[in-house]
Amino acid sequence: MSKIRVIGLMMVLGLGFVVAQVAGLSAKIQGYTGWTRVNINKITEGGAHPAAKDVYVNIANDRLAAAYQRPFAAGTLFVKERVDPATLVVTTLYVMEKRSATAKDWSWGVFERKGERFEGGVLANPAMCVGCHEQAAATDLVFTRR
Repeated sequence: MSKIRVIGLMMVLGLGFVVAQVAGLSAKIQGYTGWTRVNINKITEGGAHPAAKDVYVNIANDRLAAAYQRPFAAGTLFVKERVDPATLVVTTLYVMEKRSATAKDWSWGVFERKGERFEGGVLANPAMCVGCHEQAAATDLVFTRR
C-alpha cells in the first residue's frame, strides 16, 4: 500500500491490527484486506484479469465452506485485487456484491488506481462480467476450484 494515500487509520479493538482507509474506495469495501483471503497463494494464471491477483470475501473463514454449498447470502462481497507483478502495487479492484439471496443476483464494479487514489464503482452495464461469470453458473457465478 506504499502508494495509496491513507486518509485515516482505524484500530480494530481486541485484534491488534490496523486497517487503512483508502482514498476513493466505497465504504462497503474499505478494509477488504482484513477479510478472508480465498486463495492460499497469489493467483498468477491468466483469465479475464491478467497479472497477479488475490481474492477476498467478507465471509469468516470458518463459514466459507458452507457458503459455497448454496447461493451466497445477500450482502456477500468479493474483491479481486490485481497487482502489477513488477512493482507489487495494487492497480485494479474488481468487486462482486450479492444483491439478494436469489442465485445469480450480483452487482459488479471496478476501481482503478489513479495516482494515489482509486476511482470507479458500480458498473452501469456489467454485460462483460456476467458473460464470463455465466461459466460459473453452478456456483452462483463465483469461480471456485471446489
